[in-house]
Amino acid sequence: MGDKKQILFIEDDHSTMEVYQIAFEQAGFEVIPIFSGEDALESIKEIVRNKAKKPDLVLLDYMLSGVDGFEVLEVIRKNPKTKNLKVILTTNYSVAELKLKGKFIDGEKFILKADYPPSKLIELIKKELGVDN
Repeated sequence: MGDKKQILFIEDDHSTMEVYQIAFEQAGFEVIPIFSGEDALESIKEIVRNKAKKPDLVLLDYMLSGVDGFEVLEVIRKNPKTKNLKVILTTNYSVAELKLKGKFIDGEKFILKADYPPSKLIELIKKELGVDN
């Protein structure tokens, strides 16, 4: 794989983070764990200021406490330095539920967490990043 592909993983559930982070690292990815929307915004600012490496992919939980994933995604998409980042939104809500909450963004890639155990999510990430097994 050469240089490890870096995933910025934004998830406020610590047990979910732990399970997926271990799986991603075993699959050869570098994982930067972030546990809140506020910390995610700070990380995005660091990327914009060129003080942090731009990740190859952002895995973003939609429903975070405080600043939610929807707001984090807006910040990512509004800045010229981050607007083209590959982002996969993760949620436990259906499209219909997200639309009712006013949180569905057309054209963004999102997955239902229940449908993507670690092995399946790793396959999706590899496909997204063009990484061979």
